[in-house]
Amino acid sequence: MSTNERVVRWKWFSAAAVLSWATLGLLWAQVILLPNPLLPPPLFAELLGNVPSSTHPQRFIVMIFKEMSLLLTAFALFGLVMAALARRSGARKSSLVATVLCTATVAVSLVPVAQAWKAASAEDVSLSLLGYFAGPAFAADRSPEIVTYARPGGEELKADISRPPGGGSVGEEEPAMGRPAVIVVHGGGWRSGERGDFPLWNAWLASKGYVVFDIDYRLSPPPNWRDAPDDVRCAVGWVKENAARYGVDPERVALMGRSAGGHLALLSAYTQGSDPTPGCDVSNFQDTGVAAVVAFYPPTDLARLSSLGYLGGMDRFLGGTRDAVPERYRLLSPVSRVDPRSPPTFLAHGGDDQIVPPGESELLAERLREVGVPHRLIGLPWANHTFDFFWGGWGSQITRSTLQNFLEVHLETGPRETRSMSSVGHDGQRNR
Repeated sequence: MSTNERVVRWKWFSAAAVLSWATLGLLWAQVILLPNPLLPPPLFAELLGNVPSSTHPQRFIVMIFKEMSLLLTAFALFGLVMAALARRSGARKSSLVATVLCTATVAVSLVPVAQAWKAASAEDVSLSLLGYFAGPAFAADRSPEIVTYARPGGEELKADISRPPGGGSVGEEEPAMGRPAVIVVHGGGWRSGERGDFPLWNAWLASKGYVVFDIDYRLSPPPNWRDAPDDVRCAVGWVKENAARYGVDPERVALMGRSAGGHLALLSAYTQGSDPTPGCDVSNFQDTGVAAVVAFYPPTDLARLSSLGYLGGMDRFLGGTRDAVPERYRLLSPVSRVDPRSPPTFLAHGGDDQIVPPGESELLAERLREVGVPHRLIGLPWANHTFDFFWGGWGSQITRSTLQNFLEVHLETGPRETRSMSSVGHDGQRNR
């Protein structure tokens, strides 16, 4: 092969390589930019990790692509280097096209980054570039203790218990007394999901000094609009009655849930049970109040969601359509159960959530403001449903920092002391 032939082949190879690279970057960028982008097949989501039950595989892909946009920046910058090399090989037109495409890709990839830094600045949170790429710094290899907290209809409802370092476990050593507790309620559209689907968050909470109870509850079908909230309240009562066993202060218990689990956490926090359901072995079911409640991307107004066409399986949970059982849709909506006695509330929601729109959290925050309940709403304009699955993502970093502050304030003392010693801040949160 002559030298001239080798030069021509290298030119065509460089052109094909740089254009292919730029096209791949552009495909990634359009997932970030467009409301209805072209997406790889759902099987691709499985390559990225276990898809949380509270989202759909394709929406999970969008979430991952947005949260990892900084990697796209690096991808596109390398494409610019390739374009420069292609130009030197003689592929001038191809290198020019690739340069334009890669430059546009860099600009698009930095949009979520810019939004994240703006949101972090508004919340006074420092973002970590090292934390974006690194895993969690705490030890998360300790297996949780598994207990059964209720047996409705013979079905065992279990809880995974994660303890702070040095908290002990039953049969090993005396647990530290008086720690705050967080009861975690999983998502899944009221019909799927399981406890422990976000283990890193449980381990992180434990590393911050909280005893974490990640619970089961009864799923639909059949319609479980009575059962699921009662199961959550049963778990609260069970934790309080077993507080001494697990080193928990019964006056410092919070509920935390995601998606449908966020709905159940809010609903349970805003209402009190009358009598325990069969299988709930709690002697004082009236004592199921909590000191605070946390909800990530929760449904809060079920009738509104149904009218907008979201969460199509809601009727299986509620036992009928909005037209058939309208009062049930109202009573099962947390926004309709808020009153001045409701516990302090933390909300986090992605602005690009297409499963549960951000207006749901905004609506609840407005209602909490109207009645004077301490609350905090963290809006993440670029983020999608289950944004917190990506541990190092900007959304997770902002949420963890603000959530830690919220829990420190509202679980530092019991609910009576917190309410009497606090004042309401500009965002509706009581600040010490």
